[in-house]
Amino acid sequence: MVDEGMAVRNGERLNIQCLMMGYKKDNDDEKVKYHYHKYMEFLFYIDGEQEVRVGDKCIKCKSNELFIIYANEPHGFYNLTDNKYFVIKFLPDILRTSEQSIKEFEYIFNFNMGIHSRIIKDEDGELKRLFADAYEKFADGKYSNELFVRSDLLRICGEIIKRWDKNGETVSIGSISGHDNLVAIQNVIEKTKESCGAFKTHEAAKMCNLSDGHFSRLFKSIMNMSFMQYVKNVKIDEAERLLKCTDLTVTEIAQILNYASTSHFIEDFRKEKGMSPKQYKKGM
Repeated sequence: MVDEGMAVRNGERLNIQCLMMGYKKDNDDEKVKYHYHKYMEFLFYIDGEQEVRVGDKCIKCKSNELFIIYANEPHGFYNLTDNKYFVIKFLPDILRTSEQSIKEFEYIFNFNMGIHSRIIKDEDGELKRLFADAYEKFADGKYSNELFVRSDLLRICGEIIKRWDKNGETVSIGSISGHDNLVAIQNVIEKTKESCGAFKTHEAAKMCNLSDGHFSRLFKSIMNMSFMQYVKNVKIDEAERLLKCTDLTVTEIAQILNYASTSHFIEDFRKEKGMSPKQYKKGM
């Protein structure tokens, strides 16, 4: 497992990268190679079928489907047939603006949650057109084309949100609280991820300038889970990455994730994944 790092063009790190990928069918005994990166990734399949493996899930993708991979998610590919697809990689922060309405914040919030459908079907051909245009503009590399690529990316995000909303998947937070509280909650989410779950309820509440009780109620009303459950989810996700990406022992991972004991970590992991960390690593 490797961290791919940042893409570079003409000596500059890229916030957005557009590619066209094509692969031949894999042999049955071919091993899947996992990697991860800071980019969020949209894949749009033009031809063929591919199995995308994210965490412990195997998801089959085919032509005229968009697939979403979130930042820092370990993932790999197995080619079921010869295939061809567009890729847009981007840093999630480029979707933000310094001044956002509640509705704009809500859109970004939904993208950062990572709980919606990963596969989006292109029913009217609009997604394929936007991906093709973004790829063409990026490959051309002329002055101002970065703005066209960013515009296409925002249109793609809009199409995804529209489909999520049609399926009743979006989280509507505009009526729950004011903009400042929503920004504070998203900052808590980011801080929790950065710290690998080493963030206590009282620290999160203080960050939001709220009492522990008020913060807990607000967090649950937005996320549909308690803050402690969210912290546990973050820890298990990071444990998956460490088990796949490193040679660290189970005890060392438990310490990194700030568990009081290795046995507590093993118990949490088994409840979420149905197997011990050692069994999970062996299966990978």
